[in-house]
Amino acid sequence: MENPKILDDFLDLVKIDASSRNERAVADAVKRKMAEAGVELTEDGAAEKIGGTAGNLYGVLDGGLPGAVLLNAHLDRVAGGIGIKPVIENGVIRSDGRTILAADDLSGVAALIDSVRLLKSCGKKFPRVEYVFTVAEEAGLWGSKNFDTALLTAKAGYAFDSPGRLGRIINAAPGQVWLTVKVHGRAAHAGNCPEKGVSAVKVLAKILAGIREGRLDAESTANFAVLDCGTKVTNIVQAYAECRGEMRSRSLEKLNSYVEYFRDWCREASAGTGAVVETEAVPCYSAFALDESSPVIQAARQALAAVGADPVVSAGGGGMDANIWNAAGIAVAGIATGYSGNHGTSEQIVLEDLLRSGRMAAQLVLAWAGRGM
Repeated sequence: MENPKILDDFLDLVKIDASSRNERAVADAVKRKMAEAGVELTEDGAAEKIGGTAGNLYGVLDGGLPGAVLLNAHLDRVAGGIGIKPVIENGVIRSDGRTILAADDLSGVAALIDSVRLLKSCGKKFPRVEYVFTVAEEAGLWGSKNFDTALLTAKAGYAFDSPGRLGRIINAAPGQVWLTVKVHGRAAHAGNCPEKGVSAVKVLAKILAGIREGRLDAESTANFAVLDCGTKVTNIVQAYAECRGEMRSRSLEKLNSYVEYFRDWCREASAGTGAVVETEAVPCYSAFALDESSPVIQAARQALAAVGADPVVSAGGGGMDANIWNAAGIAVAGIATGYSGNHGTSEQIVLEDLLRSGRMAAQLVLAWAGRGM
């Protein structure tokens, strides 16, 4: 039977108000729960670097065998996670409909806590387990970007941070680049002499109306979501407007190609308007892809079969800490814990999957016994 404490841990954690860069209370609760389970966590200095209230948490469980495995989850959640009231109904956990649930990623956090209890009581030897709980993942992987990977001896591991039923293994995820277009027009009185102005808002609207975005192809997307005009008055022809967005792809070539297109299109669409346009493209993180025959994927298949789940290997559409670990030379795959609808009020998690996810985490570690990584 699965350890029912994992449900208590999950419900406790989602009820704690938190957000990216404001994870202090959650971090303290996870420190306490991990210590009770048998692993003391150390907090790094990432908070000062990213302007947050808490740093990344790191701890080790020595299982007596050679090798090491990284297990990772993140402490923060997207906006809309204040005052969460979880409801359990018909085998599913969801919020009361007014907030997200924060199963992304507190289900992963709860699974890692449960894995400590299960590994310490299993009566078997296993490789060293290196636990990393990161902050500000949802804001751009800032916690993992500022974690000292020199602390890690593991060359492989798993990020418990993916939507899907228990059994899903994510072997690839896109890279991302942040895109900004800034339009400088010319101000004028909207009633007396609008013809003397150049509306930055109108030029920006023209750019956005024709830009390629949404689903670009099977492995690429683009989205422009944040608008800023500087002022909120209607009696001037607006002299400034900007839009911030992103482009993701599992292909570096396609990422680079879209950045070139973005710059060219902004210039083309604004030509002849009298406005001056600036564009910025800032790489956020790199894509990764793990071969299905790789040891990290094969060990995951073995572990999932051991908990009665059907392994399904697929690529993901979102970035996660695994992107950073892979870029650092650590082969890390994503693992689903049973949630869906994340980043919205329809978010939910299958209770059966949550209850089995701690055992799955423990089995992932046991599957590395004898692999020597």
